[in-house]
Amino acid sequence: MQIGILGGTGPAGSALAARLASVGYETIIGSRSKYRAMETVDKLQAEWGGRELGIVAGDNLAAASADVVVIATPWDGAYGTATSVADQLEGKVVICMANALTRIGKEFQPLVPPRGSVAASVQAAVPHCMVAAGFHHVPAKELGDLDHPIESDVLICSDHPRATEVTSQIVSSIPNLRPLDAGGLSQATPIESFTAVLLQLNVHYKTRVAVKFTGIPELVAAAPEPEAEADDSGA
Repeated sequence: MQIGILGGTGPAGSALAARLASVGYETIIGSRSKYRAMETVDKLQAEWGGRELGIVAGDNLAAASADVVVIATPWDGAYGTATSVADQLEGKVVICMANALTRIGKEFQPLVPPRGSVAASVQAAVPHCMVAAGFHHVPAKELGDLDHPIESDVLICSDHPRATEVTSQIVSSIPNLRPLDAGGLSQATPIESFTAVLLQLNVHYKTRVAVKFTGIPELVAAAPEPEAEADDSGA
């Protein structure tokens, strides 16, 4: 499976690209400028020269041609980026990891986009793709440190069972990450907003926190709900 990352030159996008490549995925780091993407790939390859990372550079159009696409742009660029490559995203699973946040003084505060979440805005921009919200609470620095495992739960929400399934498979391929089906895309609003709380904890305790839930059996967590069968009654 090839995974393209739109806005992959930022801290979160490049960290995810490196981690996915380390577990065997072919990744395309996309950017508005292919040359900026090339610089990011060169930096990652130099940093992890002892590993064979299947990472290539491209513009966002090239990244959007992958089998699965991740949107890792700043939150206010997600809608426009998705729209600019809408034809390439049609019919695909699109994972949105952007959080709408701002910092006022010493506090991080969540912003609520017009459709309630960045993920919902992307779904509205490209209605014929299958958006899943995911990877919001995984610390970027730890995600990109390939010498150390990262332990976290990843909350996934989508209105498309296929998107939840594919995103869960990708998350499960990274050791010590556990996918959790958090329901429909409406749940992206509190999930994205909660990132502000985690950042505030990081500042207060001078650390980088991750989310881990107790009480959920591993086999249940790993199995998304089956897709509903078609109803022939016409109701």
